[in-house]
Amino acid sequence: MNFEDSKYADLVLEKIEYEFGSIYFLEDILVSEINEGVIFNWKCGEKVVTDARGLFGDDYTPHYISNRIYKYYTVSQDWIYFFKNRYFIKSFSVIAFHSHEMMNLVFERMFYKRKIYVVNSIDEAFKNIYELKKLESDNK
Repeated sequence: MNFEDSKYADLVLEKIEYEFGSIYFLEDILVSEINEGVIFNWKCGEKVVTDARGLFGDDYTPHYISNRIYKYYTVSQDWIYFFKNRYFIKSFSVIAFHSHEMMNLVFERMFYKRKIYVVNSIDEAFKNIYELKKLESDNK
């Protein structure tokens, strides 16, 4: 399901369409839908980070949902650049529709050292985020 067709679409504060895909910015959630056949690398990711910081400030640390409705490829080792530049996300959820995504995830886990939530739907991704937020507020 495309994010725009979900019940969460009305939470979007800003949508940016890049040559590599669409990014939806919510208050503290960022949803990506990368186009078919794209090789998503740090050059793409850096554009998103730059725009996110321009929109929300340098302290914007969203929950990230990768809605992988199309087949594309990630350059997994480019997570190193993300962290090297001191960028952070609160959580990382992947909605995987294609079997090749599991292979991408194996490589991503080598470079992204925190938990990657693999879910089946946008609803499940949001449910996880809401549970994480509740845990965070309960621990304060």
